[in-house]
Amino acid sequence: MSERKKRRRFRINDDTMTTIVVSSLLFCVAVVVAGMVLAFFGVDVSAIVGNALTVFGTELGICGVMTIFNRWADRQDKQAEKRQERRMRREEAENERKRNEQSAG
Repeated sequence: MSERKKRRRFRINDDTMTTIVVSSLLFCVAVVVAGMVLAFFGVDVSAIVGNALTVFGTELGICGVMTIFNRWADRQDKQAEKRQERRMRREEAENERKRNEQSAG
């Protein structure tokens, strides 16, 4: 039996958002360079180049908002864990206090 080749994925820092942003940036650079070459030959490509840069800016903004949301969600999870730990410690202390009162009384 032959082993199946593991499919290689193009990912940067094992992060999808970073990969999307870098890929989009490379695409925009390619569009701008192609626009410069076409402009050398007298073709008006300002609208195409402008749209490519607008798309990149929009994607960058969306990824920034997603990153901010992910950080906020992680922070909320950590705060919830800390609250749960404090609640458990408080309950343990209360139970210990009740046991001490029962054994002393």
